[in-house]
Amino acid sequence: MIVVSNRVTIPDERVETFEERLQTSYGIEDRPGFRGMTVLAPVDAEGHITMTFWETREDYEAWRESTAFESAHQEASAEHAFKTGNTVEVHEVAVDRSTTESPVHVSEE
Repeated sequence: MIVVSNRVTIPDERVETFEERLQTSYGIEDRPGFRGMTVLAPVDAEGHITMTFWETREDYEAWRESTAFESAHQEASAEHAFKTGNTVEVHEVAVDRSTTESPVHVSEE
């Protein structure tokens, strides 16, 4: 299981649009290996963080190379909405101590 995180800083006037765009599927739910997505809004932090959960790195890479990914990211104004560049990180889940009631639960099947 891997988690791909993307930290972006959005100007206040674009936050609503940014969050609305991330509520649109663009077919990600239908991708093999996709386990879920969580978007974190800053409280005492800098920037939003999107996290997608994948069975394997290969599943994530297949999404990145798909036409669905291209469609999801084709709006040039989306990247221009960032105050600064974005930071993408890929992590393997080493420990998962969440409960089944947790909204971010990632099961290890």
